[in-house]
Amino acid sequence: MLKTGVIQPSNSAWASPICLAKKKDGSYRFSIDYHNLNSVSHKDAFPLPDIREALDSLKGAKFFVVLDLLNGYWQIPNLD
Repeated sequence: MLKTGVIQPSNSAWASPICLAKKKDGSYRFSIDYHNLNSVSHKDAFPLPDIREALDSLKGAKFFVVLDLLNGYWQIPNLD
């Protein structure tokens, strides 16, 4: 990914190192270590929204969309 320009080196306090963990089948799992980011960010003190209120806001809607956020990032075409 570094060779293709997907990632780049950084010394920022907001940077998070990439970790490649080997799976049982021999392939690698791509993950990001957010410990550094968590140490410099501040937590929001806002409560979670009420689920009933959120579902009620969908009343009368005719269309719903489902997005695959797990694999969607990797579906961005390479324009090189």
